[in-house]
Amino acid sequence: MTVARSRWGARGVMVLAALGLPVLTGCSAAGGTPGPATSVVALRIDAPARQPTWSDHARALFALTDDHRIAKIDPSGRPSAPPLARTTLSAPFPDVGEDLLTPAVQGAVYLPQPGLGRVAVISDTDLHQVATLAAGPAPSYLAVDSGSDDLLALSADRATVTPVDLHDDTVLPAIDVHAGPAAELDAGERGRRIDYHLTGPEGITHYQGSPGRVADKGEIAISVRRAVSDRIKPSRLYVAEKGTDRLLAVDTRRTEDGLEVVARADLGEPAHYLGVDQTRIYAATEHQLVVLKTNSYEGYHDQTVPLVTTIGFRSALPGAARDAPLSGLAVGPDRVYLTLQGQPYVLSIAKPSI
Repeated sequence: MTVARSRWGARGVMVLAALGLPVLTGCSAAGGTPGPATSVVALRIDAPARQPTWSDHARALFALTDDHRIAKIDPSGRPSAPPLARTTLSAPFPDVGEDLLTPAVQGAVYLPQPGLGRVAVISDTDLHQVATLAAGPAPSYLAVDSGSDDLLALSADRATVTPVDLHDDTVLPAIDVHAGPAAELDAGERGRRIDYHLTGPEGITHYQGSPGRVADKGEIAISVRRAVSDRIKPSRLYVAEKGTDRLLAVDTRRTEDGLEVVARADLGEPAHYLGVDQTRIYAATEHQLVVLKTNSYEGYHDQTVPLVTTIGFRSALPGAARDAPLSGLAVGPDRVYLTLQGQPYVLSIAKPSI
């Protein structure tokens, strides 16, 4: 990895990082070609945040705080030392699930409340609750199937997934899944059918079908730490394999009777969080953001997920935050955002132009 230096040299880079100012880092792309200079900025926020998600409608991040609030974070920042992100905090909620969502419905943030047996609908403007949705028993983990425009709610006991038609908020028949206690839910971006994967240490199961007729379409025994669906190809899933530094691309077999690994990449460190956009995969490890190609249309002819670049981010963080574990990743139009456990900062990382 090659660090871009000013005339101050390494000492100057350390001073900038200590002040919370942007640090420019450039890393080698695939094939040994030097990557472009990439801006990494630590933005101070009003409270530590986790599970961030990007809202195109609000042009902001939404995340959970440790005291059961929702934080709305404007990452455009204000000039200061350190740079500040405008943060709006909601009132505390009496019950909070494991994540939150900002689907394509304009102006809405969805918060699962398993203890209350519902999903709260929050205004993305002032963070006040405006409605509630029924979403099956104890909804705790949410995803949105963008193709069918269904909200999917995984129950706290991992026994069921309940779809909710967001056109009219109709609750559809729940699907019995009986997944493991650490299972997570990830849904597709395209297609008219309901299409999602359940992932966890026990493996991956693919579910697909029309409302009321969703069925298990295949399984594969891969121990999963994190997973995220391709934005173009709904059958494609990117997986951070638990206990290794490998990223796997998993897809439906050509015979459509199960799942298979179609490509791999070694990240150098285990990935803690994953994100995607139309052309790139973003894997956040302990010390760097690894950027790879999705190859959604042409596939992986050599069974290798191509590396674009790696971006070190720890030097941009001040003081104790430099060693804090990650608590989430969100992908915006131009930048990738990382949150930190117990630290009031968001790392803002420019997407590579290559």
